[in-house]
Amino acid sequence: MHTGSGALIAVQITGPGFLGVAADHSAAATPRAHLMMQVAPRDVADVEARLARMDALTALHQITGEYDMVAVVEASGLDELERVVEAIRALSGVRRAQVSMLLSQKPYERNARPNASE
Repeated sequence: MHTGSGALIAVQITGPGFLGVAADHSAAATPRAHLMMQVAPRDVADVEARLARMDALTALHQITGEYDMVAVVEASGLDELERVVEAIRALSGVRRAQVSMLLSQKPYERNARPNASE
């Protein structure tokens, strides 16, 4: 699909209820995703240990709310990223996983505050 700005957006349906969307910013872009996971309480330590052994994992956080953990993963290409996501979804103890692909990363200054004189 083309946008009005000339950017190319790729849309792929990869399974029931999952729509993957990736912006074609450049060939060098590394595909990344956040996986929010519901994990059985008795399996949290085991799931964390298995995720920690995955090369694709760049961050893992325990969170509050509907989900228990969020994993940040990256891969060399979309096919590899899909394999990583499916491997995580298949882990024993992972009850449910919601995947969000990162489309772009915006630069920001940490603790940036609006100029009080404006």
